[in-house]
This record gives sequence, structure tokens and C-alpha cells, in this order.
Amino acid sequence: MDRMDYIQAVTRTRVLETRLLSRAIVERMVDAKDMEEVIKILGETEYAHATIGLTRFEEYEKILSAELKRVYDLMYEMAKDKIVVDLLALKYDYHNLKALVKEKYLKEEQDDIYIPLGITDFSKIREAYLTDDLRDIDPKLRDALETVTKDFEENKDPQRIDLLMDNFYFQHLHGMAKETEIPLFINYVEDLIDFTNIRTLLRVRKQKKDINFLELVISSYGNIPKEEILLLINEDLEVIKTKLKTYRTGEVLRKGLETFERTDRLSEFEQEMDNYLIELIKPSLTINFGPEPLFSYVLAKEAEIKILRIIMVSKLNRLSPDAIRERLRDLYV
Repeated sequence: MDRMDYIQAVTRTRVLETRLLSRAIVERMVDAKDMEEVIKILGETEYAHATIGLTRFEEYEKILSAELKRVYDLMYEMAKDKIVVDLLALKYDYHNLKALVKEKYLKEEQDDIYIPLGITDFSKIREAYLTDDLRDIDPKLRDALETVTKDFEENKDPQRIDLLMDNFYFQHLHGMAKETEIPLFINYVEDLIDFTNIRTLLRVRKQKKDINFLELVISSYGNIPKEEILLLINEDLEVIKTKLKTYRTGEVLRKGLETFERTDRLSEFEQEMDNYLIELIKPSLTINFGPEPLFSYVLAKEAEIKILRIIMVSKLNRLSPDAIRERLRDLYV
């Protein structure tokens, strides 16, 4: 990957960064009296194109989906190496695979859940899976589908669909990150896996599942060895915090675990994770040659869209501004 190939793309990305929502705009939306005012404020930003034609505020997801697709299309156009964007688009493939298995076996309507993003043509995967002919599907995706399908047929546990598919996703994602040889991409993926593994550990403990179940759903591609996480299943939270403190994510994991200990909720733990990952990519703001600014811009937009979703859902549920602020994540700029 030649860094000099990204001079023009980084220049364009710097312009795009100036259009990211500022904290001041976010605060205006948080303080807005209702969704109508939120949409009006969005109309003053680069989301304006997506707000046109919105007839019901409950359809806010159309705004967010349209903006997300626009950003991915633009980044694929700008990136010299497709893998830079594929690293971030891959999660949508695995999201869709989860929904596909549920569609087939749980007889659930999934049309509104499928996301029209990813690195493959999902319509072909869906047709192949529903007709039991996966011969021409990417081997990694085929292996994931076949393994998760067999597990569901044996265990009839819908929760395992998500957890097992996540494991395949992280294996696939880690391999792609390593292929790029870009330290930021590798660190981001490995740290994401660490956070996800510890979140899974907490969920398994709450559900009183055993170590055999934990071993099945923990990824071995993070910085924290899988074997060490397995040994934490019956440990006190203080012991867990101590044993994790030497890792790169240790300090933020400690904060997240302390919050979880106090509230018994994973939402605040996830908030610490999201904020950490945004801080991790901020050095891209000073990189002038290379793919990192494009990668980080997409992540910044995804974080921005998550903030908008929190605000919009909260407004529809008439939550107070203070309650909304407690749920918000940090911004990239």
C-alpha cells in the first residue's frame, strides 16, 4: 500500500472533516423541544439531502441509512485500496448473515433489518442460502453460515447465532487488518475484539453460563489471550480489573467494569468502549499521507450517526436533555 497514492484523497477528507457535526450542533439537537426541531437543525448540515421527503419522524432511520450509504459510496470512490473501506463494511455482511439465519429458521421477517452495505452482493448470498447451494459463496462467509446453521439445528438457541457469527466476523476482520500491515487498522481491530470479549464475559457471567459456553463465543484474535479471559469467568470484578490492567485497553476496561459494577448495565461499558475507539483513531487527523484518514473518517461518521440515533430515539420517547447527554458518545473532531 503506497502512502503517496492517498495525497489527493486525504486532501478531500480534510474538507469532509469540516462538515462533521460539531459539539455545538449536537447540543442544539439535544436541547431541541421535539423531533421537528431536530430535523430542522439537521437540514442545516450535510444531512439536508436525506431529510427531503421525510413524512413521519418515526422514519428517522431512512435519514441515517441514506447518509451512511452516501459516505461508503464516496469512500470507495476515493480509496486507492478497496480493503481500507472493506475493513469497515465487513460488519454489515455479518450482520446480514445473522439476519439470514434467523429468517430461515425463526421464520422472522428480516427485510427491515438487512443493511444494504458490505463487501459482497448479499442478494446472491441470500438466494444461495435459502436454496441450499453455497458453492459459489466466499469460503469465509460460507464456513460461517454452515457452522452457525449446524449449531442452531443442534441447539435451537437464537442467541448463539449472534455470538458464533461474531467470532467468524472477528477472525475474518483480523485477517484483513493484518493483510494491510497498517498499525492503526490492526490496533483498532484487536482493541475492538478485546472490548467485545470482555463484554461477552460479563454477559455470560450474568446468564450463569459455564466456561464451555464462554470458550465457544470468545474470539482468540485480540490482545488479551483467550485462555486468560476464560479463567476470569468465576473471578471477582476486582480481580478481573487487576488482571487486565497491563493491556493496552486495561485502563478503559477498568472504568467500564467499575461502571458495570455500579449499575449492572452494559450500556455504560459500551459507552467507554466507543469513546476509547474514537480516541484511538484521532491521530489520523494529523496524517497527511496514507489511508488512515479515510478509515477514520468513516468511523467518525458512524459514531456521529450513532449519536444522532440516540438523540432521535430519545426525542421520540420524550427523554430530558440531561438524560440524553448521559447516553452520548465523544465526537471525532
